[in-house]
Amino acid sequence: MWSPTTTETCTITRIELVAVIYRMRLAKRVSPRKSKSVYSNETGQVLYKVETPIKLPPRTSTISRVVPNNMSTDTEDMRDKFAYLATVKHKAIASSTLRFGGNEVETKEYFRKEGWSAHGRDRIFTGPDGHEYRWLLKSCFSELVANDEKRTPVAVFHRKNLGIIGEARTASLEIFPVGEHIVDMILITFIHIEKKRKDRE
Repeated sequence: MWSPTTTETCTITRIELVAVIYRMRLAKRVSPRKSKSVYSNETGQVLYKVETPIKLPPRTSTISRVVPNNMSTDTEDMRDKFAYLATVKHKAIASSTLRFGGNEVETKEYFRKEGWSAHGRDRIFTGPDGHEYRWLLKSCFSELVANDEKRTPVAVFHRKNLGIIGEARTASLEIFPVGEHIVDMILITFIHIEKKRKDRE
């Protein structure tokens, strides 16, 4: 099974992530037309943008990542700039496609399926660090764990809560320290996995 090497996948540094002491949380905001989402850190800095134009299937999600500016005093240079990171072509019947790091791979080749649940089988992939990770498709959210006996939590998606029951919060993808070095791959695979899970709701 093909998997990217560390050099094939660009990963944002710890400084750029502005991670909190114990974990980082990428807040998700969706545009009114629901065709664009942005993921920002706890300071409000947008780190990723995901655009999925509304059209007939198959739909494609394009993921961009913030590029650090050079701290120039020029107004134009100080604006956030984004560079292409990956695309996910969502297909309902045939295998979806991931394109990143100069490579294109079908999800049936990139992920291994194990386990069973009402919202789909677990999806296992090998990260750029050589370790295996497992996406769990649960009834209301997706969760990523290390594919080992401990099932160490790596990332978890929190749905938006309007505050009718419990505390109000925006949707967010929480990433624990163990996953901070593969944030790019966590987000890329999450975009595919969450689409699969939501289609089964």
